Amino acid sequence: MTPHSLPSRLSRAAVAALLLAAAAGAAAGASRAPCTPTPASEEPKSQAGDALSVHVDAARPIALVNWDVRWWARRRIWITLDASNEGDGPTQVLPQMVVDARPDGGASMALFGLPLALPARGHATQRLAVYVPDDAKTLGVRALVATPAQPVAVSFTLECSDARYDPGEFAPAVAPLLDEAIKTYFNGLVDPLSDPNAAVDIARRLSSGAQEPADVAWTLRGLMQAVHDDHGFYALPGEAPPVRPALVTRAPELELRGDGTAVLRLHAVDTTAAPAALAWATSLHEGIAAVAARHPRGWIIDLRDHDGDSPWPSLAALSALLDGPAVGHFAGRHGQQEWIVERGAARIAGGPALVDTQAPPEPDYRGPVALLIGPGTRDAGEDVAVAFRGRPNTRFFGTPTAGFPLQGVQPHRLADGSTLGVLEVRAADRTGVVHRVPLEPDTLLHEDAAAPLPQPVLDWLHGAGGR
Repeated sequence: MTPHSLPSRLSRAAVAALLLAAAAGAAAGASRAPCTPTPASEEPKSQAGDALSVHVDAARPIALVNWDVRWWARRRIWITLDASNEGDGPTQVLPQMVVDARPDGGASMALFGLPLALPARGHATQRLAVYVPDDAKTLGVRALVATPAQPVAVSFTLECSDARYDPGEFAPAVAPLLDEAIKTYFNGLVDPLSDPNAAVDIARRLSSGAQEPADVAWTLRGLMQAVHDDHGFYALPGEAPPVRPALVTRAPELELRGDGTAVLRLHAVDTTAAPAALAWATSLHEGIAAVAARHPRGWIIDLRDHDGDSPWPSLAALSALLDGPAVGHFAGRHGQQEWIVERGAARIAGGPALVDTQAPPEPDYRGPVALLIGPGTRDAGEDVAVAFRGRPNTRFFGTPTAGFPLQGVQPHRLADGSTLGVLEVRAADRTGVVHRVPLEPDTLLHEDAAAPLPQPVLDWLHGAGGR
């Protein structure tokens, strides 16, 4: 077998030219065999003496198996994890591969596996894969049980590659898939890389010894972790891509206080069914119009519990308050998509309305707006908050938002049927600022952060903001 090598240096601008096809005349094929590990002789040692099993529960939610691997240097290791839930309730086990684990819990390298869902008295397996660097002393797997913790027995079996691989060498059979996956990821990722060459070197190292599509998955998962990409994903054929829990729509709350302040509280909204989302947006738009007709002195918009899959129903409903029509855009590496909101409708510039409440022409409101945000401001709720950034006479109060957008993750079906999710766009406000981290409030609230109407908000509206 003649392994193939990934170029060791590559700038991000040149990723499109990355070629991972096997070298001409390279012999196809790769092999592996079961291998028996030796328990680590130094701390931290395995929980079980055979170093092939652990037990986790509420009393011990994290357990470790750890092996000496000096003679496995430059080999790829495949670890089959077999978990059995011994409890009467469901739970999850999260595996983490660690190289050169330390007694303090650290390691020279750590690579998380996928959460392994276990029904009550149920059983599941996961196949892990990792390359053992030339200077590694130990390789281990931590098993972490999720809350609510159930007693879970976990066992491990291992295979080792027959050949040793230098960093960046892998079996020619996986070259086309690895090429496709790495090109797709680097050419789409919206966030700038602090060191593009280092990122490519990480991909090169993680792909070492790759022989099968699952090894490509672990290469991309490790790369995402290394560049702090918490949004992307890689799902093999038969694996379900990450799915967020279903939302239950709660009706907005709208009132006009005796002091002339209008208060709007937005909660979760399920936007997956277009007719229901349109009805929600239309009802909210009409409610805002009715309160606006009474000429409030200022508005408080509470987004601390606002969550949704799509921002368009909320943006359309809030059109009178946003002072559009251009209220932000999606920013990507290959351009931007401007958000246009006016007359009860929301759309991408140049495209048809995504949500249209069929509202008559409405007077714009340019008075003060106070936004309340917090960790419950999630997904579409964050896009709504971004749409108010840069609006004149507007101030944000509360605590940072969740910082986990869904809209920008684009799934790509690869040649083998795997799905690679790439974060390709981020929300940007009307001033052009791209928001890559949780939104920070202008006024950070502490003691009264959860109060229905924190006093600093009222003070601002009744002071300079309300004049």
